Amino acid sequence: MTIKIGNKSIDPTKIICLGRNYIDHAKEMEAQIPKSPVFFVKTVNTLVTNGNPIIYPKLLYNDENYNRVDHEVELACVISKTCKNIQAEQGYEFVEGYSVFLDITARKMQISDRNINLPWYRSKNFDSFGPIGPKIVPFDAIIDPHNLNIQLKINGETRQQSNTKHMIFKIPDILAYLSKFITLVSGDIVATGTPSGVGPIQPGDTIEASITQIGTITHKVILGE
Repeated sequence: MTIKIGNKSIDPTKIICLGRNYIDHAKEMEAQIPKSPVFFVKTVNTLVTNGNPIIYPKLLYNDENYNRVDHEVELACVISKTCKNIQAEQGYEFVEGYSVFLDITARKMQISDRNINLPWYRSKNFDSFGPIGPKIVPFDAIIDPHNLNIQLKINGETRQQSNTKHMIFKIPDILAYLSKFITLVSGDIVATGTPSGVGPIQPGDTIEASITQIGTITHKVILGE
């Protein structure tokens, strides 16, 4: 699937997301602080670019067991070349650039599945549950990706506000760890986790997700057919 982000086209095969990579978020989810990176996969059908709507599935909206969908703003890395079994000190060699990413999550569904020891897969992979943009900022244009302000607003109200310096696992360590298990290829997306403040979205909401030196993505939430 080829997707154009700003003026750059990429062809990701997968999106790897970090869970619990900010201590405050792990605490708000009542989860243990991980000793090594926790990751899961989002599929490329989730991707939408800046300005396109986030679709709130009607099957979630109409079911009181599943009718909560949450926002999670994250710094994303786009992979530049095949990455397998690398060392942390090599990590930045495999970063094409950075973007803003939203890991939209069907929260009640996630909790329900987790409580019966099922994977998170379906709660993370509805169409449009992976907004990204507004562009891919080249790797060498950001001196320190671990000192960027990260923010999310719903209808103008700030819901998430933090800095990437609070990541538990930094980008080189993330890529080295992932590359032990998964071959990353050019265009793949690695989302580095969200800070605290995650919360529900509703049809009609406008989401603005921002990271300094990258920009802002804006998405309207609409109810699916």
